[in-house]
Amino acid sequence: MRAAGQAAPVHERLLEMELDPALLQGDTREQWEAISDLDSFFSRVYAYFEERGLRCILAGRVIQLLTLAFTLGLAVCLADALNWEGLVNECKDEHSCAAVQLLRHDALSAPSPFLKLFVGVFALYWLWMLLHFFWDLRPLLEMRAFYRDKLRIVDADLQVVAWDLVVQRVVELQATSRLCIVKDQLTAHDIANRILRKENFMVAFVNR
Repeated sequence: MRAAGQAAPVHERLLEMELDPALLQGDTREQWEAISDLDSFFSRVYAYFEERGLRCILAGRVIQLLTLAFTLGLAVCLADALNWEGLVNECKDEHSCAAVQLLRHDALSAPSPFLKLFVGVFALYWLWMLLHFFWDLRPLLEMRAFYRDKLRIVDADLQVVAWDLVVQRVVELQATSRLCIVKDQLTAHDIANRILRKENFMVAFVNR
């Protein structure tokens, strides 16, 4: 009796951990069955829906990278390349302003330590964003395949469909693909709890 009592909690613990698919049925199991981390998976499903598909996500991140690069270049130009002395002291009227050279001859020849630090930190941040862009490509392509092949929702439809439809398709998918092995059926409440688990924990922690 004691051994049986100890075995039951172990079995429940294994279910709660949602075992890795490779341990359950090997490499032949479908990619979207027995998800090992449902919290992260449903969060990615919602993020993909919220950003309206792969093209919108990639376009937004490319624009972000270009904006950061433009901001860095503009800051360097204003801080060290622009001839502020000539513009402030020599530009009195239209004729004198036309004779003033906008860029300094010695621009960027001896940048200040602060400018070097600023450019270095900003450049490292831009490179990190670029690496993050390429690092996220594979998960984004996988999520597009999940929406297209499993939920039967293409990126063009994400511009008009509601989140309720996505949740309904995920609930229906559970009956055939078993995304979650802990329970046979998923509900909209289960999905919402998975997505907002961290936020709900923080709210409960603050209100305690």
